[in-house]
Amino acid sequence: MAGLYELMRQYATETRPAPSEELPHPELGKSLALFHACLLETDIERDATPGIPRLTASPDALEPNFLSRFVVGFLPFNAVSTPEETNRTLFEVYSFINWLKKQGIPHGWQDLNFSVKVKQLMEAQKRCLELSHYLDEESGRVLDDPPAITHTLADLFQVIKIDDRFVTLKGMHHEDPVRINLPDNIVKWVRPKDHLDLVLGDTSEKWVLLEAGQVFPEFEPESGE
Repeated sequence: MAGLYELMRQYATETRPAPSEELPHPELGKSLALFHACLLETDIERDATPGIPRLTASPDALEPNFLSRFVVGFLPFNAVSTPEETNRTLFEVYSFINWLKKQGIPHGWQDLNFSVKVKQLMEAQKRCLELSHYLDEESGRVLDDPPAITHTLADLFQVIKIDDRFVTLKGMHHEDPVRINLPDNIVKWVRPKDHLDLVLGDTSEKWVLLEAGQVFPEFEPESGE
């Protein structure tokens, strides 16, 4: 089976979107080029093209949380600035997924009610943007007077426990959970299972926040999905 990049290119050849020269793979058009760029931030397979790899994973590799990451964590920070542009981008991605179905190509989002889930994710976007903002402020505060750091941990973490001002996180690529003390104005925006793209520093006494990136909620399937 062709990989995701090749399938996106086939779709773009049929639908002929305007090239988006400011993005890698402009031949896909802006919407799918953004989607492709977002998927490259996950662990799914890609080729070894220097600088501009192409997704070689099959559509079966699409996970529900990739939609959450794209809608909530990726689009607000990547050249999509208006509701109209967001809707246009999401419609184009939906059209590509629908095209896969019409071609008889199985994919990981087959049982996903796209429009319903996008609506729910858009409702979660405001909270996650607030959380991202306050995490960024906290990392700036730490770096204004940086403590001595013994080592750092960069990962996409998931919230596994919230206990007063302490948040316990489990990284995708690290076995042991970490516990970090965060201000009240941050903790109030955190929800269990949230995904946080962070760089943490170990002072040997505690973990501190050094850098914050994308924030997006866990994809919660509807009953029957």
